[in-house]
Amino acid sequence: MMRIRNVLAVLALAAVLPAAAVDVKVLAAGAVKSAFTEAAAAWERETGNRVVAAFAPAGELRKRANAGEAADAFIVPREGLADVDAALVPGARYDLGAAVIAAAVRHGAPKPDISTPEALKATLAGVKSLTYMDPTRGTSGKHFDETVLPALGMRDEVRAKTTFGEGGFIAEKVARGEVEIVFHQLTEILPVQGVDIVGPLPASLQKKTVYTGAVGSKAAHPDAARSLLEYLASAAGRKVFLDRGFAAP
Repeated sequence: MMRIRNVLAVLALAAVLPAAAVDVKVLAAGAVKSAFTEAAAAWERETGNRVVAAFAPAGELRKRANAGEAADAFIVPREGLADVDAALVPGARYDLGAAVIAAAVRHGAPKPDISTPEALKATLAGVKSLTYMDPTRGTSGKHFDETVLPALGMRDEVRAKTTFGEGGFIAEKVARGEVEIVFHQLTEILPVQGVDIVGPLPASLQKKTVYTGAVGSKAAHPDAARSLLEYLASAAGRKVFLDRGFAAP
């Protein structure tokens, strides 16, 4: 009887004690870095858990996931979920926000016209240098290189004066004066100081990319990962994404 009472006492104590804090590992596309970091910090304050996040271009994320790298959660372009399906737990997916491709120039520089395909073509013909993501590494670069430029009939011409971005906030090349103009996800341009947004690509050439979260199949802390993703997709989390340049997914 004494042993039963002791067991019951331990169970009762466990029920009222807070769960031990855990480190939640997240592998995420670079486009979500600014919004994710802010929203995840709010979740950390609410739960006491810690988020350990790594950000990379979509192509690199795909390689890391398919190589078997473990993470509690992944945040990737929704269109690429099938490419990393083995790394994800079947079931719930959490759409967090949609990003568009935009252009930016150095702060104070004249803003060229890119409002129509014809205007964009004239602007690209006139600039001496530009940057966009390496098409083998990033979603925006792949679209710009394989869809936009061929549609304008000037892929080789533009490539000849392009410095490819390898990852991160490639608009910093414009801020430093290394190139004249950048084409990248708006959400990855906005955090960069020293540049001015020109505007989005013309609607007929635009690509809206929805970023989606999922729990990793090798997650060490799947419940905490699910809690984080649910917060990011909640009204509070969604507001952060909207404030950081995302559209509703």
